[in-house]
Amino acid sequence: MTAWAYAPEAQPPVSQDWDIIATRPAFGSLFLTLAADRQCPHRRFFLGCLYLLAGDAVRTRFQTMPEVSLRALTDEAMSAGEAWVSTWAARTRGMVRTPESFDYEDWCDPRGLASTPT
Repeated sequence: MTAWAYAPEAQPPVSQDWDIIATRPAFGSLFLTLAADRQCPHRRFFLGCLYLLAGDAVRTRFQTMPEVSLRALTDEAMSAGEAWVSTWAARTRGMVRTPESFDYEDWCDPRGLASTPT
């Protein structure tokens, strides 16, 4: 995944739903690192994966990712000191506090919140 992330001309390994296939809680820290790296050509993709990860966790009432793990990931994002991932963390914390604010298109569509990173 990291090799693809830094290959500017590389197409996604899977033509459809690559974000859904790739987004797994185990990759959360990697997604943070790549989304925070301004030198990563595909950083916006990884930011989208973070939004999908958080949105899916709240949407499923933390069946796909335990709340404690999501909170730890937001802590990690805030300590990174990078605007895109800090904004993601703040938005995620807000959604966790008010889960009824979850909107599928905002959180799970690449044209949603990930398209306005700050």
